[in-house]
Amino acid sequence: MEYQLPATKAMRWLTNADAPYDTRIRSELIAGPFSSKGVLWVGWFNSLVICTVAVTLHPSQFFIAWLIIDSMIWVSRLALLYWINKYGGQKYPYVIDLSLLLGLVWAAELGLGTAGCLISGDAILQVLGCTSMVSVNAAIAMRNQGVPRYAFTQILLTDVPMKLATLFQPEPLLRIFLLQAPLYLTGMWLLLNTLNDNLVRALLAEAKNEIRATHDPLTGLYNRMGILELIENTLARSRHADKHFAVLYIDLDGFKSINDNHGHAEGDKALAEFGATLKSIVRLNQDCAGRLGGDEFILLMNNSGMTSATLAAQRIIETLRQASERCALPYALQASIGIALFEGADSTSHTCAQTVIAHADGALYEAKRAGKNCFRIAPGQFAT
Repeated sequence: MEYQLPATKAMRWLTNADAPYDTRIRSELIAGPFSSKGVLWVGWFNSLVICTVAVTLHPSQFFIAWLIIDSMIWVSRLALLYWINKYGGQKYPYVIDLSLLLGLVWAAELGLGTAGCLISGDAILQVLGCTSMVSVNAAIAMRNQGVPRYAFTQILLTDVPMKLATLFQPEPLLRIFLLQAPLYLTGMWLLLNTLNDNLVRALLAEAKNEIRATHDPLTGLYNRMGILELIENTLARSRHADKHFAVLYIDLDGFKSINDNHGHAEGDKALAEFGATLKSIVRLNQDCAGRLGGDEFILLMNNSGMTSATLAAQRIIETLRQASERCALPYALQASIGIALFEGADSTSHTCAQTVIAHADGALYEAKRAGKNCFRIAPGQFAT
């Protein structure tokens, strides 16, 4: 699942949301605080046990308040986690920030509660509180390794109150914790950064391998597998909403003669130049271009109807004409285009990517019959 990035400046800094990675990698890095629901349930159970033991042994107002506040925070965190995993934070942008803030509040509450266990002078509570806090910090480091600043802030909020509490209890040897604090916190910071570096390298390598698997090395566009998957994803989204999109099936006219008369190197150059042309036409974060193979290309235009699709087709044809005149190439690069339009959610129930492309291919055939270097629109369920 792709998570929304925080909206507030403070949370964006704590989660390093403005790191120089693409949006998907940044979303995966921030996923830690919102994933592993089982870990949160175990964490709540652990807190409940410690708080209950504290109230049982010392039913003071402090420990009773700790039990109540801890339970309220956990219920709120789990409810927000359910909301975020269901809606992705898209309905209410600040729900991500609120969840992260509650994570910090919980860490501070845990630190204060552990401090209370130490100050109580009860050996059982001291051992339970300190061992629980240390194990929680280990879980924080592993679960939130994608956001080391945020994780370290949580660790500070849990650890510092406990260390300072040793000054307010009678056993002097426990103050050794104060001497250990710099080493412990430095070690946790180094651990968090090492884990984060390893995670980032793994995500970047995964993204690089995915690009190799889904992109055409010659043009830099999506390859056949990549563009078909995008069309399938677009269809899946359209089944649940009244979305519309267009698919342009593009074939370069006379490309075989370029290979035959000027060599395959010149043919590859022509394909790369046309790939660059498509890249200049696509709308950022909306359209996707791919190469099916040979001299056949696909342009997927999201949220586009007949007007946008025909304008894009005209622009492709005109751009090729101007490029051929401007560069004085030994050949004229032209294109025939078939357009399949999709509008409405009802007509996708029996549709797949291959069906959409087949409709666009039929329109492409009509463009070829009409004399090439033109476009045609597929009739039927895809056009209105």
